[in-house]
Amino acid sequence: MFDKLKLKSKASNLSPAEPAATPGKPPSKKQIYQSRYNYGVNIGACFVLEKWIFHELFQEGTDCELEVAKKLSKDLGNDGAREKFENYWSNFLSDDDWNWLESHDVTSIRVPLGYWNINGGNFTKGTKFEKYAGVYANSWKIFKEKFVEPAGQHNISVVVDIHGLPHGANGADHSGEKSSGDAGFWKNDDAQLLMLELLAFIAKDLSAYENIAGIQIVNEAEFANDPKYQGRYYAAAINLIREKDRAIPIIISDGWWPEQWAEWVQKHQSDGKSIGVVIDHHCYRCFLDDDKKKSPQSIIQDLDKDLLAKLNEGVDFMVGEYSCVLDGDSWNRNNANSKRDELVIEYGNRQSDILAERANFGSFFWTFKFQSGNGGEWDFKTMTDKGAIHAPFSIKGKELPDKSTFENKLNDAFSSHSDYWNKANPKEKYEHERYRDAFTTAWADALHFAEFNGSILGRTGSWKSARLQEHMKAKGSLKHLWEWQQGFDAGLQAFKSSFK
Repeated sequence: MFDKLKLKSKASNLSPAEPAATPGKPPSKKQIYQSRYNYGVNIGACFVLEKWIFHELFQEGTDCELEVAKKLSKDLGNDGAREKFENYWSNFLSDDDWNWLESHDVTSIRVPLGYWNINGGNFTKGTKFEKYAGVYANSWKIFKEKFVEPAGQHNISVVVDIHGLPHGANGADHSGEKSSGDAGFWKNDDAQLLMLELLAFIAKDLSAYENIAGIQIVNEAEFANDPKYQGRYYAAAINLIREKDRAIPIIISDGWWPEQWAEWVQKHQSDGKSIGVVIDHHCYRCFLDDDKKKSPQSIIQDLDKDLLAKLNEGVDFMVGEYSCVLDGDSWNRNNANSKRDELVIEYGNRQSDILAERANFGSFFWTFKFQSGNGGEWDFKTMTDKGAIHAPFSIKGKELPDKSTFENKLNDAFSSHSDYWNKANPKEKYEHERYRDAFTTAWADALHFAEFNGSILGRTGSWKSARLQEHMKAKGSLKHLWEWQQGFDAGLQAFKSSFK
């Protein structure tokens, strides 16, 4: 009972985040990392083992992280097991890998971690990993030195994805504790309180790094019609993280129902101030029976209406996992196998285009590398080389628009806006200068982002909210704020269009 009351108290009075943009100032490098559009990839099977991707550490009869730690500790002792793991983590990404990522316009990596990795295994008390905490004594240090720091040297950000939670946030094997089972985390108050302490530690410990794009507090939360447990955990985690870092983007799982969580976010920022949350959606079309009954052609055609379609404005989304994989049953339909390469390219490109439009925080392919050969349509490099996926809109290395281009774009847009509305309702006392101010602000912000390695302003829900609050404080909150909002959107679009 005490734990339930403690959780409930931590989840109350959700407060807004620090504005994504500092009033009156251009974006800092840290703010750009936190709010740019990301073309990214997952570093799967490193800190959270998955046998089908990298089987190197798996002994006979082991199928998940916990079983590997247990078996290696039994055979080699805790120190021997620790050395084995540390060698694996430290050499997972080579210099050639980092250079390849940077040269292919990757702006961010999503790194799945287990709760056992954080702070040298110090958040394992009372869990199945407690006995093997010593194996992970240096894992957090290695994560920072071998992943966060090299990423920053290549202008790449890191999404810290807490993939494995105590008792599992879903029934899949990537919880690390078991090959399959129930999602026991949601009804275990002790596990949730442990995670809250862990997340607060992460927020404080990583706050000095510029290139942390966000902290993901759960991966693939279990679907729920009534997500009261998820909502309580999300709210409590947001509050605890905000005590340590007021600005860091906090990433939640949509539990396979994006609309549900878009409404939840909007409810908590109804006063127009952002809570700094990004919703993570995953796009796979190879697991559900409904998808297996479709041909690849039908799946591609249906993407427009079923991939993050018709979501409310002002909420920031990312697609933390997607691939080019379709089930064998799909490939056996409509003579698809005879033109598989062509359809894989079409499927990947269609995903890329839609994600660039609707997932404003970006997308992360699953996954980067495999131990044996390549992972085919699961493999980032293979799909990149095939032309199935690509950075959808890159301005890296391109000449930036000059002042005269800005003035021409502004004058054209302002004239079109003011002429339209003046003719539509000549008696209305509009405030067209709000439109001009917003267009100018958006263009300036987009230019500052572009000056840092061709970055694109992406987390527009939170960023636009920050600039709107700044505008309202300076010029008031009258009924024509919609003109400012239209002007801001027009400024961002005009900046992008100047590269075409």
